[in-house]
Amino acid sequence: MSAKNQLPVDNNIVNVPLEEAMPDNFLPYAVEVAKDRALPDVRDGLKPVHRRILYGAYQLKAFYDKPYFKSARIVGDILGKYHPHGDASVYDAMVILAQDFSTRTPLIDGHGNWGSIDGDSAAAMRYTEARLSEVAGEMLRDIDKDTVDFDFNYSDSELEPKVLPARYPNLLVNGAFGIAVGLATNIPPHNMRESISAVNAYIDDPDITVEGLMEHLKGPDLPTGGVLIGGESLKEAYEKGEGKVILRAKALVEKLTTGRFGIVITEFPYRKNKAKLLQQISAMTADKKHQKVLDGIMDIRDESDREGIRAVIEFKKQVDEETAQKILLYLYKRCDLQINLNFNMVALYKGKPETLSLKAIIHHYLEHQKEVVKRRTLKELELAMKRFHIVEGFMKAIDIMDELIKTIRESTSKANAKENLMARFGFSDEQATAILELMLYRLTGLELKAYIKEHGELDRLIKSLNKIIASEKELLKLIKKELLEVAEKFGDDRRTKIIADEEEAVIDAMDIIVQEDVVVTVSQEGFIKRIPLKNYQRVTSDISAIEYREGDALAVILESNTRDLLYLFTDAGMLYQLKTMDVPEHKWKDKGVRLDNYIKGIDFSEERIVAAFSIANPEEEAVVKLFTSRGALKRTPLESFRTSYAKIIALKLKDGERLLNVVLEKNRMLLDNTMGELLPKVYKDYLEENKEQLGFVELPEIPAFLRILTKKGLDFTIPEASVLVKDRMALPDPFLQLPDQDEVFRIHYESDYEAKEFNLTVSEQGEIKVSPRASRSRSLFKVTGESYLSLMILTSLGAYYKLPLYMFENLEGSVLLSTLYGDFGKEEKVVGVFTLEEEMNDDREVYFVTAEGIVKRTPLSDYLKEGASSHALKFKNATDRLVYAEAFPQDLDASMLLVSEKGMVLRFETGSISLLSRNATGVVGMNLKDEDRVFFGRVITEETTLTLGSKALDDLTIPLDEIRLQNRATRGKNLLMVIMGDKVNKAEVN
Repeated sequence: MSAKNQLPVDNNIVNVPLEEAMPDNFLPYAVEVAKDRALPDVRDGLKPVHRRILYGAYQLKAFYDKPYFKSARIVGDILGKYHPHGDASVYDAMVILAQDFSTRTPLIDGHGNWGSIDGDSAAAMRYTEARLSEVAGEMLRDIDKDTVDFDFNYSDSELEPKVLPARYPNLLVNGAFGIAVGLATNIPPHNMRESISAVNAYIDDPDITVEGLMEHLKGPDLPTGGVLIGGESLKEAYEKGEGKVILRAKALVEKLTTGRFGIVITEFPYRKNKAKLLQQISAMTADKKHQKVLDGIMDIRDESDREGIRAVIEFKKQVDEETAQKILLYLYKRCDLQINLNFNMVALYKGKPETLSLKAIIHHYLEHQKEVVKRRTLKELELAMKRFHIVEGFMKAIDIMDELIKTIRESTSKANAKENLMARFGFSDEQATAILELMLYRLTGLELKAYIKEHGELDRLIKSLNKIIASEKELLKLIKKELLEVAEKFGDDRRTKIIADEEEAVIDAMDIIVQEDVVVTVSQEGFIKRIPLKNYQRVTSDISAIEYREGDALAVILESNTRDLLYLFTDAGMLYQLKTMDVPEHKWKDKGVRLDNYIKGIDFSEERIVAAFSIANPEEEAVVKLFTSRGALKRTPLESFRTSYAKIIALKLKDGERLLNVVLEKNRMLLDNTMGELLPKVYKDYLEENKEQLGFVELPEIPAFLRILTKKGLDFTIPEASVLVKDRMALPDPFLQLPDQDEVFRIHYESDYEAKEFNLTVSEQGEIKVSPRASRSRSLFKVTGESYLSLMILTSLGAYYKLPLYMFENLEGSVLLSTLYGDFGKEEKVVGVFTLEEEMNDDREVYFVTAEGIVKRTPLSDYLKEGASSHALKFKNATDRLVYAEAFPQDLDASMLLVSEKGMVLRFETGSISLLSRNATGVVGMNLKDEDRVFFGRVITEETTLTLGSKALDDLTIPLDEIRLQNRATRGKNLLMVIMGDKVNKAEVN
């Protein structure tokens, strides 16, 4: 970079990390803003600008009994001497001090246009005039008696007080409102008489509680009146220095001169713009959200005049007094006729912001008054003693008047005369100076009497002042006396009414909602609307007329009432609560508004509405039945869902599980509002046709069976499970054991069901089919049974799968075992299929044969109470496979036939197979040599022939009675001489 373009080096720039610079610089800035602008001092209750306004007017001698000064003159003087900011900052603050609707006890007496409660601003300061109000004199009283400290102004050319004497607790009387950096204050105004009474009560008993103080200071007393509702909350705010209470306008329902009812408002909430508030109510009458309730309003007018505030909301003729009261409650609830009056009692104490309780504010104010009165007393004592000393000199001078005059005449100058008087007669410097300045007529005998009288008065005054200084009791007694004088002179009656019962502020939504029957629709994508029931009955109810976008459709339609709650259940197991009144009203063809505009947290990309109900009373006796996609059912009391939250968990779900359907069980009826066929149409139609007289007609029998359709194509009917009613957070009860890869797709109730007997075939590849008649195919496993039985399928890997037979009763086509269970692999084969009755004590035994010649006999009861899938037996070697499994009765008198891949055949009695538990590996059935493996195994009961075959050899059929019985665990006999590389690939018994 050339020297021409180089930036100059600034040695004042210091590189400092931001995290170090912020606390070192921003915090002091924030504190200074709080001290110099935004926060009041706890002692006089004034911010610096207000203090400067009062002191500036005092310096101008703009007293209440003097002529008004131009506001611009006062503002200019304050700007020039004390407040180096814009003129608006001073004038705006002065305007607030002059407004009787902003300041409880105005400190400025304004002349001209000083604004209005309707938000009209004050006239420019060149037009208005002002002076101190009489009560402002009490804020400044005795300021000339060294009662407070002074400091230099911004230019060190003038002195200004750090705090005013404040002869009454101004922080309580006029309150404070301000926003600093990271801090704010909001102290409401109070009644002067009550505030002074509370201070005096604290003087009498420093240990008094806030509750005790509140017997004197009832609560805020606002310039605009109103009704304050708060008992415990008000006490808590005074104890902690922060909190809130309810503030209402003073409004009554009256019969107007027109004969109609109307709401008459005579007092508005503090700091609320009357004109804007009336405009707000007017705008609400045109808003669809409020139109139904406020339809009865005919006119809104402001009748305020010099006599006082009066606004009238006039109703139409058909509106009765009860409805008018409901509308008033609605306005309290929905607009600024009722607001929160917040307490944040932050003030400066010893230059630092503190949140102060009521007792702390009174304590600090009293400490300030003790200092003010003590300093004033000391000043008065000093002046009294000076005067007392001089009067004593006068009295002495009168006694020696002739000699005094002679001495003065003989003196050469004033200074010489002063020295002579002090030397000859013993006068002090002050006495000698006063005598020399005294006119001769003041030394007459008549004046002597006056001096004697003054001397006595000064003596008594000095004793009195010394007594005050020496005794805090006397000091407090004087403070109390002077406070009572201020209260007597300037106190007035309370304007704000206080209601201690906080229940008065609670407005039940049911009290303000206009009752109307409506129809609510909810789409699959969450669009919701309501239409009046009378409109719904007049227009076509054709669902296709609703203008949903492509891919969306109507999910729920239900009748409700504007006073009801809507419970919306989603497949994520969530319950969303919405007031019917809050649902926007639309025409039938309109799709409505998305629910996520009204309910935070609902995400239609992750969940969808599965059910909705209109709830008139959340505490009524009813049960919510929830069905999940994994075949679980939960019954929960309706009252368990009662909440003030818009969103709660309705049902705890496992990973991958969804809430499928919800039914409301109420008054021996099942209720459902979805568009699906969850309940039988005949049942729903009957309830709809007789809904007006359900208490007088015979109710139809509740459907007791569930038709289940799964995603893998299973279709079956089962009796509805009987489960106990549980709390909302309890897990659901499984009523159905589904295969792990399947889930329920749809459920609907059925009134009738009859168990079926049907034929089922299972291929080696695990394809399951329902056959209209018994299959003759030798390559398929065949079973015949009724719906209440279970199907047992065993595979070459030693696994078993146990499924209720009813799952397949309405199966169309086929279903693969691999689609139902993910662990059934491509290399796995079905080797055995049979049925069992789990509820009965099935005493059969299962016979197993493995490829490595292991045989086993296990009681079938070992599998009855086990899970839907598990291992049927354990292999000794990982390379072993199951080739045969079948169940037979106990004490079977039969033989076991084994055929190996190399043509070896062994037949032995089944009684020689040990009865072993499910976890045992088994015993040797055939002794195999040269890597031979068992190809075929079968328990022989009625069969008579064995047919063997291979790729290289023709089939060989042998009568079974020619195969002699041998011992178990032998090699057997070679019946098919296979050549090298060839092996048995066919073995059948007939």
